[in-house]
Amino acid sequence: MKKVLVCCGSSMITSSMAINQLKEVFAKEGLNVQIGQCKFSEVPAQVVTFQPNVVVPTGALNEKDAGGVPVVRGTSFVTGVGVEQTVKQILDILKDK
Repeated sequence: MKKVLVCCGSSMITSSMAINQLKEVFAKEGLNVQIGQCKFSEVPAQVVTFQPNVVVPTGALNEKDAGGVPVVRGTSFVTGVGVEQTVKQILDILKDK
C-alpha cells in the first residue's frame, strides 16, 4: 500500500484541507493510499515510523526533515492555485512514473 504523509505548521487545519482533497483524488484514481498527518516538527520521526512514499507539506518544510522521501509542496490545496499540477506530481510518485 502506498502512503502519503501530509503535514502543516501546528493546528492541523491546512493539512486537513489537503487530506480531504487528496482522498477525493485517490478515490477517483482507484488508488488505495494510507494517509498520515502530522506537524512539521514531527516529520523526521514520522518518516521513520510511517515510511511514506511522499511527504506533502502545506507550507515551507526543510526537505532534509523528509530524510530522502520525495516532497511535493501542497500549498495549492490551501490557495486553490496549481492544484492539478500538485496532484499530478503526487500521483506520478505513487504510480512510480
